Amino acid sequence: MGKVHTGNGWLIRVQGNEHPPVHVHVLHPDGKAVIDVDGSVTNDGVPAKVIKQVLAWVLDHEEAIAAEWTRMNNPTKR
Repeated sequence: MGKVHTGNGWLIRVQGNEHPPVHVHVLHPDGKAVIDVDGSVTNDGVPAKVIKQVLAWVLDHEEAIAAEWTRMNNPTKR
């Protein structure tokens, strides 16, 4: 798994063997979420304030996330 970023008690990571679209997984003590680089959010317990912070970070780093997601999910480019 590729750790992408941490902050204020949360962790953003890209996982291998995943399905499109390009997305990150967010881990937080209160829950977890999946955020697509297009801004779609599937939330399971992460506080709204944290989702807002993470979403802003994801949208600001879309290209780097897409590159890491492609690296992790395309075995011929590993």
